[in-house]
Amino acid sequence: MKKGLKLLVTLISAALILTACSGGGGSSDGSSTGSTSGDVSSLTVAEKISVVDAQLSDTAANVQPLRMGVFRVTAADLPANSDYNTDETFVYVEERSAGAFGIINEILCMIAQSGYDAMLNQGPYTALIDRNQCATERDDASSAGQEQSQNQSSGANMPDYEMWTVESTRPDNNSPQTVKVWVHDEGGEFDPPQIIFVRAIITESVSETNPYGIFTMNFIGYPLAQNGSVDTSNGPIFKGYLKSERDSSGKVLLKFANEGGMGNDIFIEKATLYKNPDGSGGAGSVYSSDTWGGQTHTESFDIAFDQNYFLRDNGVEQVCLDRQNFDESAWRYGLYDSVGNRVNRNSGFPIKVTVNSTDYHGWVGYWGIWMPEEIQQQLQSGDTVYKVDYGPNGPTETPYTLFIGGGRLIKHTRNVLSLDDIVNVPMEYWEWDHQAGTDSQYRVVWDGTDFMKVAILTDQQNWTWSDLNPAQPIDLASLNWPDLNFWSPALGGQVRIIFPADPNTTPHCTQDPTTMLFDCSTVINNADVIVYTEETVYPTDTVPSTLQCYEMCPDPSAMDTQDPYFPWSQTTAYDYTFDGTNYSLLYNNTAVETSNANQTYEWGIMSGPMINPADAGQLTCDWDANQICPWKAWDLPVFYTWETGPNEWNRFTGLQYSDGTFVTFDPPLQVKYVHTWPDNSTSTFFLEYGGFGELWGIPGKCVDMDNGQDAPCGPDTRWVPEFSIPDVDANGQLTTVSANVNGSNVTYFVKALEKEQRMMVATDPNACSGLAVSGYSLPDIADWEDPDIGSEPAVTDPPAVIGGEVQ
Repeated sequence: MKKGLKLLVTLISAALILTACSGGGGSSDGSSTGSTSGDVSSLTVAEKISVVDAQLSDTAANVQPLRMGVFRVTAADLPANSDYNTDETFVYVEERSAGAFGIINEILCMIAQSGYDAMLNQGPYTALIDRNQCATERDDASSAGQEQSQNQSSGANMPDYEMWTVESTRPDNNSPQTVKVWVHDEGGEFDPPQIIFVRAIITESVSETNPYGIFTMNFIGYPLAQNGSVDTSNGPIFKGYLKSERDSSGKVLLKFANEGGMGNDIFIEKATLYKNPDGSGGAGSVYSSDTWGGQTHTESFDIAFDQNYFLRDNGVEQVCLDRQNFDESAWRYGLYDSVGNRVNRNSGFPIKVTVNSTDYHGWVGYWGIWMPEEIQQQLQSGDTVYKVDYGPNGPTETPYTLFIGGGRLIKHTRNVLSLDDIVNVPMEYWEWDHQAGTDSQYRVVWDGTDFMKVAILTDQQNWTWSDLNPAQPIDLASLNWPDLNFWSPALGGQVRIIFPADPNTTPHCTQDPTTMLFDCSTVINNADVIVYTEETVYPTDTVPSTLQCYEMCPDPSAMDTQDPYFPWSQTTAYDYTFDGTNYSLLYNNTAVETSNANQTYEWGIMSGPMINPADAGQLTCDWDANQICPWKAWDLPVFYTWETGPNEWNRFTGLQYSDGTFVTFDPPLQVKYVHTWPDNSTSTFFLEYGGFGELWGIPGKCVDMDNGQDAPCGPDTRWVPEFSIPDVDANGQLTTVSANVNGSNVTYFVKALEKEQRMMVATDPNACSGLAVSGYSLPDIADWEDPDIGSEPAVTDPPAVIGGEVQ
């Protein structure tokens, strides 16, 4: 079974789990109040399922008791009803044997975005679900490596919307609630487009005495034919069910069965779980089998736990984990202003376009435009789209003219830091071995004295890092270049170490004429650290009339080849012009753009630095004024880069008012955070805040899936943040970050919204002797029932919910 399809299948299968964690509309004490439609209350659904309950850490001051996985950090000097004081933090436990339930949590997050409780008895409606907000790939070392790659496109954090049709009904408070869902998935490289039908019948809501609720949910997925119709000729791609029921003794059991596949690639997943209502103990069994490419991987676990310990048994060995001893990672954060209000970004809004008398709804924002795929491909500059605003009297529409460029021009503005600002900040470094003719990639930190190589990338495909013990210093007396270049998401991307000239204006570093290596060891303590902020250029912005490029200069005649760049030398410059009217980059009056997929450059084709010709003199080599050293562009006050390609974020998309001016959207806000390490040393990180819950740039590490301990990245490891930003500092003060807003320094409070805990291996080998796994009976797929929810309703209204926000 293809990985992407298997993930989707598993996610959809959990679409309406009721769990022991508080759900949408639930009260802070864990009771399930739900929203109301008239006199009818909705039965709520949780955002996460946790096989074992989280424990309250002692790192936060003034914290309410941890109940149902939710707590609040409060600040007495902020208004009691402020967003900071009312926003909840969700905490769950990550554990290997609960892998199926862990994947389920992605769809629970997506369900939380659907607004099914607020839309009770409102009829069928559509919802745009941002899958990126809930992605589980973030804990995969290989994916993490790709996200941190130097070749990362500017749009890596853009929303990834999926259209759902939902109908949530309950005739009265004495009747079950029925939720029907039609999920559209566009498929991927290996997976066909498909539609998933889901029906859930909920008879009892989640409560403190019933950690799951009582419900039955069945689902089935079919591929779509080329004409968009449901293709049932070869049967479903997958089917399964999830139910919560009481056994003969009154225990509430959660049961999950799911199987399917395409051809010889198949999967089977089954699980049964029981947990005491107060979370003090429980037991269960989990089974999964996945055949892909002729290889079968099977895992089977029996588990048991009490208040203090967790026992996992795979039939070969047992692992005893300590529920009171755990590591913690935060995945989502919110920013708040001085009075505790959420900091929001104007990142976009819903739009409507009419094609062949049919209305289609989507979204436009900083990262581009989203529409159903078949419509998005037809959109052109000059089309009319309508902004949809929602008010008490219904939606109103404002027309705009759509503007689509052939690429995206990005302006990079220099910021200068000191070495003291980057102590212990992880950076990536490429080192060329002249004698061996090979290069190596290292993870490097500045420890206050030396740049220390602390790990080496040993497997790029799986993004496997191996620790270097002892760490190795970079030999500053034998550098290949007269400066140092790194890549660090925590510092905003490219990082350049500039060595100063001495009072006699001699070169920054001395070069050995025999080895051609540079000695920069004597000037390191006075070096500057150069990092850049980025912003998208709008068509009406002022740009130099000529943009000169010296390396990675795109050749318009080779854009769809494996090498889309001109050759470079230290004496050749390529001159480009930016046509803001048509938003094109031109070389000899030929547009530098492509909309075709390039397997070599799947993130899009990106240029090297493009500069104002007036700055070209600053690129001359120190040893020869007649030669150009292109890498010096990385320390200019301003330079530009161009990107183009098939992805929405590879090109500028904007909306024009009737007078020709453009609607502007907020880019991610760059914020400065100073982290204090356990040894009381500090490091400065430049993070990006894309909106509530979205804070990017914290470096990562890998942990062993079995015991939660730090481990080299590779198979059987998970990628997690290197550190978490605490809600309060060592002095009991709320943690802050700062940002430059319109030329002024503004301080914000930062607060974790979602955390995971990882139990550590018990130090006492006999700690789990009082626990016994008994092996619960696993559910049978034969108990599956066809959802039979009929044809998808035709919804002509705009999406009622977008990314979790009811419009």
